[in-house]
Amino acid sequence: MNVALKITSCLSIILALFLVYTVIDEMKGNMSLSDISFLPLLILIVVIVNAVLALLLLIGKKKPQREFLILQIFIIIPTSLLLYQILFNSTVSCT
Repeated sequence: MNVALKITSCLSIILALFLVYTVIDEMKGNMSLSDISFLPLLILIVVIVNAVLALLLLIGKKKPQREFLILQIFIIIPTSLLLYQILFNSTVSCT
């Protein structure tokens, strides 16, 4: 279970960084954070919190738990699908 937690934690951090980069890239056109819809902003916050918890797990500040692994998997799957849609479907964006 430790290996699975480390893999999902690394994947969570990578996905969060990529999602934040995508949001920043979308906001280059004179947009502010208030212009983003509520649901995408909520998803971004959840993904960032998950990445912070994953980082805490990787550096040893948080104990490994099965519930955290399940939570990470439930966050990783929709985030991966969202990033896939953003990258390969030009009509979908973060706003």
